Amino acid sequence: MTRQLINTGIIPNDGQGDSLRTAGGKMNNNFEELYTALGNGTTLTVVNNNLITATGANKITFLYNTLAELPDAGTYHGMFAHVHGENASYYAHAGAWVKLADANKSIGMFSDVDLTATPTNGQALIYDSGAQTWKPGDVQAGGGGGGGSGVTNFLGLTDTPASYSGLAGGFLQVNGTSDGLEIVAAFSIDKLSDVDTTTSAPSSGQVLKWNGTKWVPGDDSTAGGGAADAGTLDGLDSTYFLNYNNLNNKPTIPAAFTDLSDTPSTLTGVGGRFVKVNAGGTALEFVVDAGGGASALNDLSDVTVSSPAQGDVLYYDGSGWVKQNGPTMRWSISSNGSSDYTFSGPGFPTTTNDPVLYLMRGHTYVFVNNTGASHPFEIRVSNGGSAYTSGVSGSKNGTQLFTVPMDAPSTLYYQCTIHSGMGNTINIVS
Repeated sequence: MTRQLINTGIIPNDGQGDSLRTAGGKMNNNFEELYTALGNGTTLTVVNNNLITATGANKITFLYNTLAELPDAGTYHGMFAHVHGENASYYAHAGAWVKLADANKSIGMFSDVDLTATPTNGQALIYDSGAQTWKPGDVQAGGGGGGGSGVTNFLGLTDTPASYSGLAGGFLQVNGTSDGLEIVAAFSIDKLSDVDTTTSAPSSGQVLKWNGTKWVPGDDSTAGGGAADAGTLDGLDSTYFLNYNNLNNKPTIPAAFTDLSDTPSTLTGVGGRFVKVNAGGTALEFVVDAGGGASALNDLSDVTVSSPAQGDVLYYDGSGWVKQNGPTMRWSISSNGSSDYTFSGPGFPTTTNDPVLYLMRGHTYVFVNNTGASHPFEIRVSNGGSAYTSGVSGSKNGTQLFTVPMDAPSTLYYQCTIHSGMGNTINIVS
């Protein structure tokens, strides 16, 4: 029966709609058809405890023509559907449609089975770990399952000797071509990796001598210790062998202090100085004062100054004291994420985010960038502008010195070259 609609008219009480009796009849007819389709005409038998149970001629279809027609699997988790175009059934799980196996289909339908090579009679599926798939392949004889024709002893393997005959007491080893095992009758010294008695077979009375690579057969030159060509002086009392001047490859005996390997090579220009162990503890060196004192500032081990000029100061660069022309200020720079530089040092009672800096002409400022390459520190002519290089030296990713020129502009900027929001103004004052 076609669904019957109640005519409600066009406007309220226009007299064009169905009467109450006619409208009630249509409603009864519609419900009668539903109860007949989903029950026995009086009671719903298809829907029980929120479950649909179709019996008799009642049918519930889940037919879709294509995969594209399927609803969202995440929304309809657990739903079943048949896709006619794929000739396959699916169920929704974990936000995806999962294809069901079909007993009428080939095993090749599985994603981890590759039947590109057509299997032949007697082959089995063998796992290929490289491709992570099962492929047809021949099965080696193996004794599984109780009726096979597998190997039952060691000699029956394909890469082992065929017989034990005449090899009693022998040892098993990999053969010379490295493609199988073999049994050797007895262990030979030639089997040692650093011995070669095959290239030149030994003869009676020979010994093993080191040729620089391996031990090989060679004549014994000692002849029992009494021959003229003996390799040692044992048992020989000739004065010839005891004369130092007759020796070959004799060592050089140092004759002077400067001939030693761990002493200064010359005495020139060091009159009146003393000897002490160097700072590395590896050799001797000349010093001015035997007591370890210094006669000049530059003689100190952690000071490096040469030709100082009036007004120079000492500046510690992290490893030693070096000469610096004029007053110097040092600030340590870190970061607050990618939004701010943080400054600490003279003039900052607490760590400060992106402060406005006041730098004096003629003074030197040291910026130690502890953030490294994450936030390169650059002095610029303007916000987002080009780099200001006059008086600037060192590394943007490490320690950078800025000796403010006397003609520097009144306003400069510091800024991260990667994150433009990190930085602020530099006011240059006299």
